[in-house]
Amino acid sequence: MNFDQNFLKTLTVLYAEDDEHARTSLSTILLKIFHKVYIAHDGRQGLEYFKKFHNEIDVVISDINMPHLNGMDMLKGIREIDDKVPFIFTTAHQENEFLLGAIKYGVYHYAKKPVDIKEIIYTVQEACQVQYQQTLANHNYKEAQAYLNVINQTAIVSKTDLLGDITYVNDMFCGISGYTQEELIGRNHNIVKDPDTSSEIYKELWETIREGKKWSGKLKNRTKDGEAYFVTANIFPLYDEFDNEIIAYMAIEFLTTDEENEKRGYKTHIRQMLVEQKRIEKELKDEVKSLKKKLGDAQYIDIIQENSSKTSSQNKKLLKQMKFYEEKIKAFEKEKLEIQKTAKEQYFKVLEQNKELQHYKKVATKKIEELEMLIEKQSREIFKLTDQISSQANIIIDLKDVIEHRESQLAKYQEIHGK
Repeated sequence: MNFDQNFLKTLTVLYAEDDEHARTSLSTILLKIFHKVYIAHDGRQGLEYFKKFHNEIDVVISDINMPHLNGMDMLKGIREIDDKVPFIFTTAHQENEFLLGAIKYGVYHYAKKPVDIKEIIYTVQEACQVQYQQTLANHNYKEAQAYLNVINQTAIVSKTDLLGDITYVNDMFCGISGYTQEELIGRNHNIVKDPDTSSEIYKELWETIREGKKWSGKLKNRTKDGEAYFVTANIFPLYDEFDNEIIAYMAIEFLTTDEENEKRGYKTHIRQMLVEQKRIEKELKDEVKSLKKKLGDAQYIDIIQENSSKTSSQNKKLLKQMKFYEEKIKAFEKEKLEIQKTAKEQYFKVLEQNKELQHYKKVATKKIEELEMLIEKQSREIFKLTDQISSQANIIIDLKDVIEHRESQLAKYQEIHGK
């Protein structure tokens, strides 16, 4: 177990422990080993320290059972701010209920008390080195992406499989060749090969890259429209993740046509001419400025008079235009007043009509109320008559039954005594 003292001296530690004896013992050693140590008496203070200094803190060491805020809640709060900082728990017991939660929130280590100082220091070193390597890898990846972006903007880039069929091209390849990505992907790279190029060159190229070496040289290519262009090419093999077998080939090419060189020379000439022109313009401006200083006020009299005459003529035209627009404005004002008058009359007319409508509405409402009262009164009378008719009907039915009974008795009587 080897300690890298130089590396440890670059680290800042947050240490949270409520037990004064344990806190004093461990923090005394931590202060000697690490660059800086923030010491918290409980979880709440530890979380406050992290919120304030999280950009400095490289690792957190904390007890689990603490007042005000326990270690688990402190860990949750820290993970809301930083989900990667290494976190080490110290505990005197096997607190199984905390263990699963600690794993969920990414605790790096779970150390039992009394704390083994060497174990803690080694764990901190290991965790921070892992974190450092991840940070370095991310930085290198971003740097590589930046380099790739630069290459994509300045070079013609393509990738092929082992048979030379294109699997990737950048925008510059398409722009120079005149083909779209859809036209190139899946086609053999010789789609841009110029017929004038010697087959020996391509034979040498393929032999070189199949041996795992880089090939560099000048190639003549042809665009989709049949126009020739020259490139300085660098073609090299790409290996699998174990660096054992070649799986593809990458080509990075730079345009070097004679026309391009001529354009570069012409652009340089233009830039020189622009510089010279700016110099001459500056000299002329300085000379004009100097001449203006030498001219007296008298020399400007004719110019002033001429300008005055022009101004007077312009003023007359402006006055004429102003009068024309004044007449237009007056006409518009008159029309506006007429419209306002008509609108006002219409407004009062509508008000009057509205009053009449309100009156008719009140009268109609009163009539409706009276009709409703009359209907209600008649309804009550109808219900009353209905009840009377129903009672009379019942009486009639009863009388009918009595009459029928009497008639039956009379018929029997006549049958007995009539004879």
